Amino acid sequence: MFGFIRLILILLVVLTVVYAAVSLYSREMRRLKLKRRWKEKGLTGDRAAFIQRGLKQYDRSFRRKLILLVYIIPLGALALLIYVINFM
Repeated sequence: MFGFIRLILILLVVLTVVYAAVSLYSREMRRLKLKRRWKEKGLTGDRAAFIQRGLKQYDRSFRRKLILLVYIIPLGALALLIYVINFM
C-alpha cells in the first residue's frame, strides 16, 4: 500500500511539471499569435492592451481547460488498469 501511495505522489509531481510546461508553452504561443495578428492587420493603438485582452480571453477559453487532460488521462488509465487487473 505504501508503494502505491508513493507511486501516486511521484506521478502527481511529474504531471504537475508537465501541466506547468504545457500551460506556459500554450500561453506563449497565444501571445505570439496575438503579436503576429497585430502586425498583419496593421492595427494602431495600445499593443500591450490588445495582447492583454487576448490573453484574458484565452484564460477563459475551452482550449485552456483542455490542458487539464494532462491529469485526467494518465490517472484514468491507471485507475482502469488497476480495475482490470484486480476485478477481471
